[in-house]
This record gives sequence, structure tokens and C-alpha cells, in this order.
Amino acid sequence: MSAIYLHPGKRLGSRYQLEALLGTGQFGQVWRATFLDNPSKGPVAVKVPLDSTRGQEVLMADGQYVKDIDEHPGIVRVHWQGHVGDLWVVEMDLVNGPPLSVFMEDEVRWARVTFQDIIRWFRDVADALEHLHNNKIAHGDIKPDNLLLDEDRWTLRITDFGTSRRLTDNLIRTPRHAGAWAYQAPEVQQANQRGSVSDLFSVGAVMYRAITGRLPRPTIQDLLTSAPITRPRQFNPAIPAELDELVMELLVDDPQHRLPTARVLEDRLNALMSSQPSETVPALQKLPSGMGYLDRAIQLLAEGKKEKARESAAEASLHSTGLLPALELYARLSDELGYMEDAINAYKRLLLLDGLTREPRRTIETSLAELLMRLHRFEEAERYVEASLQNAPVPRATRFRAAIVLGACTKLEQSLGLLNSLLEENPRDGAAMEKKAWVLWLIHDYEESASIARSVLEIMPESEVCLRRLVEYEALAGNPRRADYYRERLSRLCEALPES
Repeated sequence: MSAIYLHPGKRLGSRYQLEALLGTGQFGQVWRATFLDNPSKGPVAVKVPLDSTRGQEVLMADGQYVKDIDEHPGIVRVHWQGHVGDLWVVEMDLVNGPPLSVFMEDEVRWARVTFQDIIRWFRDVADALEHLHNNKIAHGDIKPDNLLLDEDRWTLRITDFGTSRRLTDNLIRTPRHAGAWAYQAPEVQQANQRGSVSDLFSVGAVMYRAITGRLPRPTIQDLLTSAPITRPRQFNPAIPAELDELVMELLVDDPQHRLPTARVLEDRLNALMSSQPSETVPALQKLPSGMGYLDRAIQLLAEGKKEKARESAAEASLHSTGLLPALELYARLSDELGYMEDAINAYKRLLLLDGLTREPRRTIETSLAELLMRLHRFEEAERYVEASLQNAPVPRATRFRAAIVLGACTKLEQSLGLLNSLLEENPRDGAAMEKKAWVLWLIHDYEESASIARSVLEIMPESEVCLRRLVEYEALAGNPRRADYYRERLSRLCEALPES
């Protein structure tokens, strides 16, 4: 990794001089900068990667689509992007104002915001989205961080196009997940696909937060299960009924039944402009940093406070840029603490994330298969474990776990084949031998099962599985003294085991 250290006064090649840090995101920083060759041109905003090797690809996508479309007052214009020395730089309009997320945290200023302001702001956002969608571009990441409040014009402007894509299909694949899960449409979360109506759901989610002070689905369980969304007016009866209805139409889970276009949204908001009250909106509930939640979850786990760690992991899944580790921790703790359906839903959502590399995917697939097996959902378990065996070479640990699941799902020949492959690599693998003895017993090859069980006891003298098999085998074979010998060993072992 090649870290980049920036500071006020630093020069970027012969083009820019940095003046002040405006913000930091997952992949880059935005700075106010002046031109070295012509300071009178006025300042611009420049985005640079935090890490020259990791952030460049994302920043290249930021201006890829919007720099060539016609200028629009509701869209932060990308003037230029390219290399300045070793850095990839995106040069943009400098907006005199903070992101909506930062403005929302200013309790004094937010207390003066009215419903009229909200309607005007999002009418302008709808107009900007219509411009994007007419140019066959879906933004893909509408959230408070990506809406800049232009204080000179008292309007919102859309920025950060790193996840934008051409609308060449009705629904398109999303290449990466930023920290906006709480604002994403269900088709993005569940199928990793989006279209122009997905942007409209996100607008609805931001509006919901602005007029109620809450998220539409405030917990990870609500998101995983697509829980019903409470109408805004139930939190605040002062919200105009027409605005309440409009927000709910934006938040319909099925994209086919959602408010259809940004133009319709703009028209509906225009109609509200003359009839809405000037009452101020409610105070916002605090949404602390997601990565702080994840750090806290890890600390709580280290302290043995698993329930609280699970709660923090759930919050981190909502607000964090580190969605994958947060959701994985939430799934694992849910499984361990007995929240089985929550764990299953979380594991399934993990498997839908882009950027999940082969080995983490296999680990999640086998973890999910084992959980489903414990719940006697054998057909589902079999499907996930077979997916984990695709694309050789398959690690030993994955093959071993798969063999156990397949055996429990009565796919005994497949289980035996995997165990044999492990034993070809290491004939003295006691754990694989033990499971092979178990599988052979299930297919009624009692003599071979007993032979392997005896070999296992030379390596693992306290194998309860093999002792039980040998008690049964010797009794069936008419050898009561040998059966008693293994029964006595088994009895001593069970007495020595701690009570569960």
C-alpha cells in the first residue's frame, strides 16, 4: 500500500496548491485548491485517493460518466480528471456548504429547517436525477454524504459518482457497496442490482430521515427481513399528509410499484410547494460513526460481552463503510447466541456482496450450510456446501466441513469421496479418519468402519465416536468381552467430560 500524506500548502505537481481539507471518504479526500499557474481563476475542489494503489480505480469512476453530460445546477460538475504526477485527481465545482449529513448534525442550524426547505431541496434533487436518468446514468449511492448543501443558493447538489453506471439494461449490477446500506433499495441489498428507480428509493430514505429524524428501517434485522416501514406521520403528525404519502410511495420495496420516475417526483413536490406549512422539522436521532460501532463490537467481543457485541455489529452494518466485516461478525454472533434466522439472513446477504473473494465466500457458504444442517434444513444445506466445492483447488478445511454436512444430508458417497481425498494427502489425519469411520458405518460397511475406528484410537485415544462404533461392532460380531472393554473406556471418557 502506498499512503499519501496531504496538508494545507502542499503542491500537487505544477497544477494545484491545497488550501483546506473539505472532507474524507472511504477512498479519497476532497480539498479546496487553487491553480498554481493562474490563482485568479478561483478555487476548485479536488478529490485525491487516500492510497495511490487502492483508491485510483474508484476515483477514476467518479467522473467517468458525468464529465461529458450537459451542466446542471443540481449536479456537482467534474471539470477534469487525470494524473498529476503519480496521483489521479478529480477536479470539481467548489460548493460553498457542507454535505447534508454534516448539516444535519448541526443542531442549531437544523432546528431552523422547515418542511418547506425539505420539499424545495428534494424537488431540486429530483430535477438533477431526471437529468442523470435522461442521460442513461443511475447514481447508485444517494445518501446524505453525497448531497452537498449549496448555501449560496440554498439547494442540494448531487456529488460522488463512484458507483454510477450507464442504464444500458433495466437493472444493472452494482460493482461495490459503500457505507449506505440504510439508504439502499431492496433490489440493491438483496440482488445487488439497481436501476433509476433504485435512486428514487434512496431519495425517499433520505427524505424520511430528514422529516422524521429516523431511518426507515432503523435496525439490521429490519433490513434483513424487509420489515414494514412506519409511516412518517406516526412519528410526527405535523408532517403534511401529502408529503407522508409521497415518501411512502418512494419506499415501496417492489421497484415495479414504486414511484416511477424522477420527473413524477419533481412534479409531486412542486405541487406541495404552495400548500406545505413552514413548521420546523423534528430533531434528528444521532447516528454515530459506523466504524466506531465495529471497533466497539470487537472490543466488547474481547471482553466476552457477546450480546452487546452483536448489537454493535448490527449498528455497524447499517452505518459502516466496512459492511462485510460488520455483517460477518453479526452473522457469527447471531449463530453462536441462538438467533438462527438472523444468522441465516445475514449469511445470505453476505453472499450477495460484490468484492467477496473466493475463500471468504467458501467460508461463509460452509458456515451457512452447517447452520442449516443443525436446523435439519438438509436440502438448503446441501446446496450451499456444494457451491463451496466449486472452483478447484478447494482447501482442506472446506472439504472437511463439506464432508460432514454431506454426510448429515445422507450424501454418503460424496462425503466419503471428500474424506478419501483428504486421507490421500495425509493418511494419518485422525479427524478425517474418524469421520470416515462414521460414514462407513452409515453405509453398513461395519467391518471397515471398525478397522478404521481402531486406527483412530491409536491417534486419538479419546474419540467418543469411534469408541461407540466399536462397542456396537463388537456386540454385533459376538465379542462381548471386547465390547465390554470399549464400553468401559467410553464410560471413563464420559465421566471425565465436563457437564454441559
